[in-house]
Amino acid sequence: MIRLSARSPMSWFLNILFCVAATLLFCSSSINLAHPFSRTKESSQQDGRIAAAQQIFAEGQQLLAEGTAVSQRKAIEKFAEASALWRAVGDKRREAIALSFIGKIYDLLGDKEKALNYYTQTLSLVRTVGDRSSEAATLNNLGLIYDSLGEKQKALDYYNRALPILQEINNTRVKGITLVNIGLVHDSIGEKQKALRSYQQALPLFRAAHDRTSEAVNLNNIGYLYDSIGDQQKALSYFGQALAILQQIGDRRVEAITLNNIGYVYDALDDKAKALEYYNRSLPILRVVGDRRMEAVTLNNIGLVQKALGDNKTALDSFNRALELRRAVNDAPGEGVTLSDLGSVYALLGEDQKALDLYRQSLQLSRAGEDKSTESSTLRRIALVEISHGQLEEARGNLEDALAIIEHIRTKIPGQELRASYFASIQEFFESYIDLLMRLHRESPAKGYDALALQAAERARARSLLDSLIEARANIREGIAPALIERERTLQQKLDATAERQARLLVSDTTESQDKALKQETEKLLAQYEEVETEIRASSPRYAALMQPQPLSANAIQQQVLDANTLLLEFSLGDERSYVWAVTPSSIHSFELPPRNTIESATLRVYQLLTERNKHIKFEKPAAQRTRIEKADADFVSASSSLSQMLLGPLSPQLGKKRLVIVADGALNYLPFAALTGPTRNLPLVVDHEIVSLPSASTLAVLRRELSDRTTAPKTLAVLADPVFEKGDVRLVGHKPSGRTTRPNNRSIGLSSIKSFVKTDGSITQSESDEVTEIHRLPFTRREAEAILALVPETDRFKALDFDANRAVVTSPDLGQYRYVHFATHGFLNTTRPELSSIVLSLVNRQGIEQDGFLWANEVYNLRLPAEMVVLSGCRTGLGKEIKGEGLVGMTRGFMYAGSKRVMVSLWNISDESSADLMSRLYRAMLKDHKTPAGALRTAQIEIMNDKRWQAPYYWAAWVLQGEPR
Repeated sequence: MIRLSARSPMSWFLNILFCVAATLLFCSSSINLAHPFSRTKESSQQDGRIAAAQQIFAEGQQLLAEGTAVSQRKAIEKFAEASALWRAVGDKRREAIALSFIGKIYDLLGDKEKALNYYTQTLSLVRTVGDRSSEAATLNNLGLIYDSLGEKQKALDYYNRALPILQEINNTRVKGITLVNIGLVHDSIGEKQKALRSYQQALPLFRAAHDRTSEAVNLNNIGYLYDSIGDQQKALSYFGQALAILQQIGDRRVEAITLNNIGYVYDALDDKAKALEYYNRSLPILRVVGDRRMEAVTLNNIGLVQKALGDNKTALDSFNRALELRRAVNDAPGEGVTLSDLGSVYALLGEDQKALDLYRQSLQLSRAGEDKSTESSTLRRIALVEISHGQLEEARGNLEDALAIIEHIRTKIPGQELRASYFASIQEFFESYIDLLMRLHRESPAKGYDALALQAAERARARSLLDSLIEARANIREGIAPALIERERTLQQKLDATAERQARLLVSDTTESQDKALKQETEKLLAQYEEVETEIRASSPRYAALMQPQPLSANAIQQQVLDANTLLLEFSLGDERSYVWAVTPSSIHSFELPPRNTIESATLRVYQLLTERNKHIKFEKPAAQRTRIEKADADFVSASSSLSQMLLGPLSPQLGKKRLVIVADGALNYLPFAALTGPTRNLPLVVDHEIVSLPSASTLAVLRRELSDRTTAPKTLAVLADPVFEKGDVRLVGHKPSGRTTRPNNRSIGLSSIKSFVKTDGSITQSESDEVTEIHRLPFTRREAEAILALVPETDRFKALDFDANRAVVTSPDLGQYRYVHFATHGFLNTTRPELSSIVLSLVNRQGIEQDGFLWANEVYNLRLPAEMVVLSGCRTGLGKEIKGEGLVGMTRGFMYAGSKRVMVSLWNISDESSADLMSRLYRAMLKDHKTPAGALRTAQIEIMNDKRWQAPYYWAAWVLQGEPR
């Protein structure tokens, strides 16, 4: 049996799964009762029993096909009578068939104990007659019963006993079914990566068996899994593949389930109209095919949309209809979901006691069925009611229980991407917990609740980076099967080649179909590569021995991260209230800020004004452009001051002239704090403060611990700059300059304009325009490189310019000998798939032959670069994909993983000339004046600010330092 996901979102997701029945192996066997022997009286009597059994069995099948509870119970009587007759004639195999049908009917009627009894009798009989196929099928059926009873480990035991039998008899299709059922159990108990592995193993088996229905069902399961961990785009992709198959083969029931799943994803994406459209397309199909279980799920999902739209009365009606159906089909896990959703409507209507009663009923069912997701969501809902009644300590206990479940699920996901996606999907739990602790702090300021809230904020962010920093020191590939390592290497090479082709397409003429095909190929390779990486982690003895790093307590942050000259500012944005903590080694002050939407709208406004110079408007005249930019510069002053008062005004007495270490949240990751007007002085913050960014305070502590025993690199500086991008470059012998290779431009590829906007979840998204620029030479990067290199003796430096600025140099272990590694070239940003962002190096060799010149973000993780600082002097190198709870995931993390203490990056497309000037000042301050990187950046930014050419923050504020502040 293969089961499909059925959607009932409670705040994030609920793992409710539905079935597509697979025909029992017994039933595929013909029952031929003719005997070619001469008849004796005794044999005639036996023949009569056999004929009677055959007739009665057929009557039972007809009754079963009617589908009503009454006819099903009459069918049980017929199958029992047939079973007794076959037992009398000694035909154990046919007796087993009849008993199996009785078990199936009791399962349909919800009497699981009786179903177990009959399937157990069936198992004994088929083993006696040596029917291996039927034995495997019965083991599967027993597993399904135990799964529905919530006894997950027993279910896994039966499924795993069936697998070797199916392998032995080479039954590809049923092996696939069994793998899916195993995956469903792992999914239901939060072991997402194990579930995904089982689903992926089943897909080629269904395709080999030409079982399109099972393939479509399994694509649904994969889509459901991705949606449950917050990756809606992947979910839609898999559901779309399933829907196309189902419409082709005409499977209406599974088509309805798939439509329901697609509706659920649109609901999660906050497109309520589209969600209702898909749910309403699903509902009539389910009624036609008579699937009451799935009809209940769809009604439940419709109720959730109605609730979200404020139509609580209609939502109550939908939930009650769903509850009635779920009880009718004995769907206890689904009943638990609907009870909780029903309770949430009563809570909105102010009927809190009714809501609590329903929540507690739901909690009892979810715990009995080991439905951890429903349990944690219901605990949070109970806590929200308790908070509204001032029962803060009771609410705290429930939220802490919910967070413990979440942490348990997270640690069972070995894949970094899946773990980050899952963690992003449950951030509202942390928001509720932080808000509760801050309420307790307001009531009892001396009890340290604000310190606990700070610790909760640390728990809520950058967990994948913490894990990967620990992993970096573990050499998790040691002891791994060589074939797996070779597979990883091969996929990496294929991925590099495909990603390079995709990047080159940006600067060449290409058809839409070519672009689409290449993107699909890249996505497929990425999925395979992620699967291999997860398999390596799962089979690595070193990885298994790793402890999950725990975020720091407030006291540990004060002791391990801060010094007397450093102030930590940690932000947490919430739907109703936001918070900032100002922390020194001896004090913690906390302040309430406006809601997320208010802060992020103001942040977006500041970002847009700062980057107005990067905006290109077709047919705009130079005079109009100058006027537009001048207005933006003027408006920035007031917008910056307003945002500064919003974020920093409450804590201005704590600022002093300390170094600021900033842990941002949401859209604040895009904000250059250096450019904000100080809350007390009408000057940019950088005038009075060194400013360093961190993904979390705990990250810095782990980084320090992991690098504490590292020997300082023996040499000072390596610079890679001014690569050769085009065959028409003047540096190629025999080629004339093309006229465009010397044109200064921003250090970016394929980005002629950027439009930023706030999505419905509050995050800033950047979309690229349809215009595509070519990869031009950056002439000022050469001047930048020469100025920096001149500060260091020749024996203590490494210079890679022109053709020498290539991949081979970067991936060589020799680069690990230098304390400062500087890249001055184009940056290629992919905000959708950050692992496909890259640094662009020489794309042709000295002979003018094209070569791979892209250093991809996922390759950076494989470097060994124990540098004091890596500088990425290219456009938007500090950005990446924003994942809730993780911040911006991009190049920065790769270099930290590779061993760099600090990474200097940019937040927007930058001017080539001003960047060159700033970088030479930065290195002079570090190498000649012996300032820290943070101090040197501040010095360089102030000097550039005082240059009349570069006074606008656009020219100097893009640069941010991430990592070690000291």
